[in-house]
Parts: sequence; structure tokens; C-alpha cells
Amino acid sequence: MNEQDFKNQLPMTKKIIEGDTKKETIAYRLWFDLMEKFKTSGQLAGAYFNRFHLLEEKDKEFVVAAVFQLQLGEGVQTTSWKPQKNGLIDGLVWKLKIKKQSDQTYTLESFEKSSDKLIGLPPVQDMDSYKKEAGIKTDENSRYEIVDDTLKVTYNNGKDWNDVPIEVDRLFEGDYNGPKNELIEGSYVIHSKRTAFVIGGRGGLQLLISEDQGNSWDEVNITDKIQGARMRLLGFTSDQHGYLIATGYRTMASEGNYLFKTNDGGHSWKEAGSVAGVTSLVTDGGLINDELGFVSFGSINFENEPPRPCLYRTADGGKTWKEVKVPFPKEYKGIFTVAETPIFNGNKGTLLVNQGPNGDYLGGNVLVKFTTKDMGKTWTFAGLVDPDEVLGK
Repeated sequence: MNEQDFKNQLPMTKKIIEGDTKKETIAYRLWFDLMEKFKTSGQLAGAYFNRFHLLEEKDKEFVVAAVFQLQLGEGVQTTSWKPQKNGLIDGLVWKLKIKKQSDQTYTLESFEKSSDKLIGLPPVQDMDSYKKEAGIKTDENSRYEIVDDTLKVTYNNGKDWNDVPIEVDRLFEGDYNGPKNELIEGSYVIHSKRTAFVIGGRGGLQLLISEDQGNSWDEVNITDKIQGARMRLLGFTSDQHGYLIATGYRTMASEGNYLFKTNDGGHSWKEAGSVAGVTSLVTDGGLINDELGFVSFGSINFENEPPRPCLYRTADGGKTWKEVKVPFPKEYKGIFTVAETPIFNGNKGTLLVNQGPNGDYLGGNVLVKFTTKDMGKTWTFAGLVDPDEVLGK
């Protein structure tokens, strides 16, 4: 079996079902039928696509890149490829040339092979290079663990551990129904200079804080206002300035949001504001410095429009907020829907937008990246981030 066997089946014409208007979907239908011919004959045991991407479009003709895998049938030999021991041929890239014959009828006229597995995609980064570019640094020596209902922290990569004087159940109070072997994401900061855990949730919120690597602790009241806290996003932007974005009073898909700030390293807190008029569930948020901050409310869904991120920005420490416009290229609208908190490295900022809980584009974990040069007022599309490195496979 070889590549010429596939070319011998072309041209191949198919009537596409009404409603399939995307060029990538049309290409998939034709590719699928071509593969079925060889599966029926037993030459292929399977054909699995990674993605289809529109490359060119002119009049009634267009070219779509198909990135896929083939599984040879039992005992089938090939002269075109070097299959793995299990008969899998990976990383195939064909540029499919397709012509429209009538409203719903298309012909796969030919294909041209390519070695470019990232064909048609904008610039793609792996997560490590993204973090390096964005200036994200982590204190790998400092972390926590929960053992036998005891919270412990280490500052020397596990050589020594200190018990944190808190009943672990208090860290999960409020509107939380998840596992209790890991702390609520965003609800703590562990660093050699300052460690803090948000506690409470039923009758208000407190902060347990240490500034001497867990040798002594202070419990500080943040607010008595919130009953049944859900989200609690804690961070420090300097030695003295910090924030807590908290949400509560959830009913179905609505809740209140609140920003609290400290200017003395976490020993006292004041309410600084909220994103007024928005009651959607918060998905992420944080301050970049004492004035600049962002809150993400997941996605907005309007009838007859693709879903888009709902991201708000403040430049006055939380007093006022404005929605951020995220300029998606046409091919990515409705795919990437939930904005994460932007990262700033000096004056340069990076925004990642993920696919939400139901995303399945390129495996579901690929993100789209935007950059800013004006502290997040406007954003420019910059490419994709591939945390699982699926695109180059």
C-alpha cells in the first residue's frame, strides 16, 4: 500500500448535507469517505484526524490542510511510510484541493503531501517558553501538603515541614463541594517572605498569615460581609500591597463579587469595590499592581453570536471597571471563550484565553494568546499556546 493508492481514487465527488458550510467540515467529509474505501477493503484498520485547517480560498476552489494518522490493516505492507510497530502511521499532512460543483456537491480533486505539522497555524508556543517570555517565576522550594487532616508547609523543597495551626475543614467552608486533599485554587500564597491562607466562608473571611516561614502565625479578619463564599483569589503585588477577590451569595449562575485590598502586608483589609452590574460567576481574576487589575466572568452567550470572553479591567484600584474587547480572528471566534488573568512583565502584558469546560478544539487544552503594550486597554492576537505539545506530534 502506498500514497499513490489514495491518489488513484481521485477525483471523488460527494454531496454534503445541508448545514455543513465550513470549508474544514466539507474537507473532513471528503477525507472520511476516502478513508472508508480503504477501511472497507481491509487495507486500513483506522484513520484518525488531528485537525483540518483552511489554507486558501478562491472562487469555487479551496485548499484545506489535513493532519492525521493511519492504522494499517493486519498484514498490510507499505512502501510510502515507515509505520510504528503497531502499524500506526503518524504525522501525515495532506493539502486537499477541493472544488465546489453545486450548492451541496464538492469534489476532492487531488492532494499534496507536506512535512509541516503546524501548517496553517499562527505562531505556537509550548508552555515553558510562554512562561519564560511572560516572566512567570515560581518558588519551587515552597509548597504545602495535607496529611492526616493536617496542613503542612515547606520552604526547602520538603527537607523540613511546619504544621499550620488551622483546622483543615475551615479552609473549605462556604460554597465549596470539591475534594479536600488539595486547597481551593487561588486561596493561598506560599513564599519564603510571606505565607497566607484564606479561611472561613460561612460567617465571613479571615486570613492566616506568617512572615517568618511558618514559625509564627496571625489570624486577621478580612470581612464579615460575605456569607457562603465561593471564589477566593488571593495575591500580593508588593511587600505591602495585596488583594482578595471573593464571590458569594450564589444562586444558580449568579453571584456577587467583591474586591478587598491591604496596604500593610495583609494585617488589615478594606473593601475596594466590585464589578457593578455583572452577576455572572467569576472564573479568574487578580491585580497586577495596586491600581491595575482584571476579573474574568467566563463567557458571554448572545443569540446568533458565537460565545466570547467576559473580561473586565480596572485602572483605579477597583473603584471602576470597564469591559475589555478581545479581538479574535474569524477562525477562532466561539472556540476560545474564557479569559484568564493577564500576566505582565514590565510594560508588556500577555492574555491567555482557554476553551472553557466543554472545549474540544485540538484536544481542548490549546489556548489562544494576546499581547498588549498599553497596560491592557487594547489587545493584539499573537498566536497559540500548546501546553500538552499536541500540535507538533
